[in-house]
Amino acid sequence: MTCARAAAPGRVRCEVEARAKAGESIAWGDVTLIKTPSFASGLRGRVGPHETVARESGMWRWALALVARAPGSGDVEVHVRLVVCKDGVCAPRQTAVIGRVVVGPG
Repeated sequence: MTCARAAAPGRVRCEVEARAKAGESIAWGDVTLIKTPSFASGLRGRVGPHETVARESGMWRWALALVARAPGSGDVEVHVRLVVCKDGVCAPRQTAVIGRVVVGPG
């Protein structure tokens, strides 16, 4: 997960990327926003499988938008849920991901 640095309060764009191991493919996935720093809020709590900004067999990427009400820095936590397939057998996977959001100088 990466978040673009913002020079001033306002909208902040973050991206979450999931990659499968070699020989595996991603059949389904979503991202749920779990925690934001006190100076920021998520514009949506969940980004679904049809809202990817990039999608290949073994890599999916989603964009999340936060709104920062004040300067600051802190961690953003999301949960990524996937269904990953290999040789016709699919299984769920879930992981927590933390990214850093920085707004303002510093």
